[in-house]
Amino acid sequence: MVAWTRGDTTVRWSGPAGNVEKQYELPPQDVLAWREYGETLVLVVEAINSAPFTPSDNAVVYRADGSERFRLHPPRGLLPNPDDVHGFYTAFPQDGRPLVIMVTRNAGDFQGRIDLETGEIADTNTWR
Repeated sequence: MVAWTRGDTTVRWSGPAGNVEKQYELPPQDVLAWREYGETLVLVVEAINSAPFTPSDNAVVYRADGSERFRLHPPRGLLPNPDDVHGFYTAFPQDGRPLVIMVTRNAGDFQGRIDLETGEIADTNTWR
């Protein structure tokens, strides 16, 4: 059970492992929970840092107990200049696993799925 409202800087969830609370300086872009392989996972898409040449790894997948499973990094080959990938914008539940949206500075957006084995983004395509 996830408790978060758009604009809040605190994300809470509870489950068999207990209660978890994560605080953020800026409100997250999106929060999504799902079950896969018998495990509950929580995806937090953190606020995008729009300053040039800042890291674009603003999404993290947590286990139900609040431990970080992995931080997501947009694929490096989406654009000729990897610094043009701005970061993750949002996520949608689709076919049992989040579809994450990556935004770029000038070249349009991309979509992809989280590969839980590697922590990488797979099946990337142009978004819309």
